[in-house]
Amino acid sequence: MLQCTPRQFRIDRFGASARGWRRLALALGSAIAVTLLGSGSLLAAKKVELPQGAVSAEDLAIVDCLLPGQVRQLGGNFTYLSARRPIRTTAKDCAIRGGEYVAFDRANYATALKVWLPAAKEGDVNAMNYVGEIYEQGLGVAPDYATAAEWFRKAADKGHSGAMINLGSLYEAGRGVGQDMTQAMNWYRKASGLKGGELELVTEEEQARRRAAAAETERLRGEVERLRGQLEQSRAQLSQQKAELERTREDLYGARAELRSAASDQARAAKAMQRISELEKQVADKERAVELSRAESEKVLTMMGVDMSQRGPAPAGTQPKIQLIAPKLVTTRSGVLAAPLLAAVPSYQVIGRVYPAQSLKALKINDRDVREQVDGDGLFQIDLDLAAGDTPVEIQAVTDDGMSAIESFLITRDRGGAAAAKRVTSKLFQRRMRDDLGSFHALVIGNDAYTGFPALKTAVADADAVAEQLQTHYGYKVSKLTNVGREAIIAKLAEITMAMKKTDNLLIYYAGHGQIDAQGKGYWIPADGRSDDPKSWIANDQINDYLGASAAKHVMVVADSCYSGTMSGNAIRPIPLDAKEEDLLFISRVKARTVITSGGLQPVLDDGGSGHSIFAHAFLTALKQADGLAEGYRLYEEVSELVSQRSAIARLPQRPQYSALRHAGHEGSEFFFLPREA
Repeated sequence: MLQCTPRQFRIDRFGASARGWRRLALALGSAIAVTLLGSGSLLAAKKVELPQGAVSAEDLAIVDCLLPGQVRQLGGNFTYLSARRPIRTTAKDCAIRGGEYVAFDRANYATALKVWLPAAKEGDVNAMNYVGEIYEQGLGVAPDYATAAEWFRKAADKGHSGAMINLGSLYEAGRGVGQDMTQAMNWYRKASGLKGGELELVTEEEQARRRAAAAETERLRGEVERLRGQLEQSRAQLSQQKAELERTREDLYGARAELRSAASDQARAAKAMQRISELEKQVADKERAVELSRAESEKVLTMMGVDMSQRGPAPAGTQPKIQLIAPKLVTTRSGVLAAPLLAAVPSYQVIGRVYPAQSLKALKINDRDVREQVDGDGLFQIDLDLAAGDTPVEIQAVTDDGMSAIESFLITRDRGGAAAAKRVTSKLFQRRMRDDLGSFHALVIGNDAYTGFPALKTAVADADAVAEQLQTHYGYKVSKLTNVGREAIIAKLAEITMAMKKTDNLLIYYAGHGQIDAQGKGYWIPADGRSDDPKSWIANDQINDYLGASAAKHVMVVADSCYSGTMSGNAIRPIPLDAKEEDLLFISRVKARTVITSGGLQPVLDDGGSGHSIFAHAFLTALKQADGLAEGYRLYEEVSELVSQRSAIARLPQRPQYSALRHAGHEGSEFFFLPREA
């Protein structure tokens, strides 16, 4: 399990001076293209160089920059200086272009407003959205959601998709405006460009499947109940016949004693012998009845699925065996045994048999010892309270000589391990979509060798496998970093995000340690991160800054670390499965900034997935199984199902999350996965 310890500290701030800077480079000793966004639009791209070591992580921080006004000419003789233009770019680039910014401080409310408010008042739609985000975040002061909503609405009315998403988020949460899910959905739908769409409802086909599954579950439960009734009747009859047999045997013993005492009295002896003969016949009859009742009970047990080959005492050192009779188990796609349960019941009866019963010291179900409820044949019936979601069940048998056995499974509500619904599109449309989506890039980071934190087991293996799958199955251009420090990660983040074009798609995968501070802000921990120095970590806010400043069309972050849920923002509504292909094409041309996290605000498992973390194993499985166009939400459904089942069995429930990245330029689209053509 990843070792994650919440710590209290202040957020890292970057400071830099514009004086003496000469040229911009986004990687040590390298030259790259820098894509600059001005008021949300692509302005320029430059290739520059610096000697090795001249660029630091602070130089690459995203800042709110005021560029100098331009000298413009009106007519033949009149020239004037235009107003300064606000952009979001790196500190280094701002300095090179002669811009002005205050030492990078995300919590400086006055500084941020100074940059964007004048342009917003002049009608700049992107500036309006930024001002709304400043008021929503508070940036060092209490958030002003009502003012944020006003600015978001102004920008949304002018057609700004990001502002529509932000306004919908306020309606969804009821911040600054009355909580109104209909308004929220309308703004989300308008941002994505999906016209006349309905909220995704369960289809008739899915409803029919659920009804059939529910009926089958009830039928199986009814069959188990019927057989259990037969078993109870047979065992009651067997118990009664055993009691009668014992009484008859006692009578027989008494008659034989009478015969011995009446040896000298022929009349008494003759009467005793006649009585013995009658009792011996009754004993024989009752023994046959007992065997018939036992056979009937065993027949019922066999019909219930009990293995009756193992009976009677067992030799010392025998490994105990647990056999589950009810509920009936199925193997899910994650390899976990599960009992589908569609009925909304608060409890469920677990029926099983343990062998050997005679030497059983303890039988525990979810750490509760139920040994007293095991009968002589090893049968047990336990009422188990169910959780609201999936209920993990662990049964442990321990014998007197210390031998033990464990059986684990899930009782699942409604899903039963069924595959998530998949989108079906034509091959012709997929080829068209592949051309329209553009190029795909990935930055894959895996750290498990740490200097200031406990080593991890699977992060590098996870990164290697994900990089290979993205490259071979999907045709991504992959950059991979393993066991690297803060400077290297930030340099590569800046290089890749700022070099993206409007037709590019970027997936960032991170596996490693994560931390959270007292204010709930999350961090990635580089290999050289120090536990006592938060400045050596990488803030989620900083990652979002790069993604917001990037020109890439679609960006997805996949974070497998503790507290990765701090990256999550407003929820994403799935694109209906029956959406037309033309609608999908239209939606795909809108910007997307989404994130799949391995969990919420809690630790997550570092192993348990066959050499990978549980989350990485699920993510790889979903990637491999994809055989057509799928958006991020559909992939998330697959991953979430696999992770929740395996983590429940591990007794540390882990639930992935999927959402838009807040304040990173999300405009309502999705990240699309499309395997390369064979």
